[in-house]
Amino acid sequence: MIIRRLGLDFAYTFLGLPLSLVGFSLLVPLFAASLGTVVIFVGIPLLALTLLLARGFADIERVRLQQLTGRVAPRPRYARAPEGAGWFRRITAPIGQGQSWLDLLYAVVSLPIAIISFVLPLAWWAMALSGLTYWLWGRFIPYGDNHDVVTETIMGADTATNRTIFNTIIGVVALLTVYAVQRGSAALHAALAQTLLTRLAVVQGRLENPDYQPGEASLSTEPTVLR
Repeated sequence: MIIRRLGLDFAYTFLGLPLSLVGFSLLVPLFAASLGTVVIFVGIPLLALTLLLARGFADIERVRLQQLTGRVAPRPRYARAPEGAGWFRRITAPIGQGQSWLDLLYAVVSLPIAIISFVLPLAWWAMALSGLTYWLWGRFIPYGDNHDVVTETIMGADTATNRTIFNTIIGVVALLTVYAVQRGSAALHAALAQTLLTRLAVVQGRLENPDYQPGEASLSTEPTVLR
């Protein structure tokens, strides 16, 4: 169970960074270009296209949330233009929907969170693996006349044995705490996604599934990754 949970959390945080990078790199320039060209009309359909692309990235994130938590991530109901509406009303329909702007906001603010949730557990895994295997590769480090100041300060003397003991202790501590770090990193990213992409939609009752029960919604959007 622990191994499976670690695998789900690791996959979520590991894939979160490249997805956030792609979304940020694509949507922010498009949004800036649409604002800059509004005065010549081109910016309006370009803004609608930007929001539609943000919706696509939001849908990908909802699928990832479902895989992480094992529960359905509620998708808001995106209203379409009224029947018989003109072409301009149809292509600009996303602009008037609040959830479309939340999708775009998520694409922007998720990048720093994705960086943290990617780097922190990766660093912890690196400390655990390198510390526990230091006895194997540490002997090949050419220290020469240099001293490991940290080992010398903590262990009293900078010897090969003390370096091995010190790094092994670091590896053991990192291994014992990596589960909490990995879970916390996944929970941090998932909490942001749930808040902007699912939870507000549940509160407002804007769901696509007509059989959806509000009680189930509140349960499914709880930060289950913390449990």
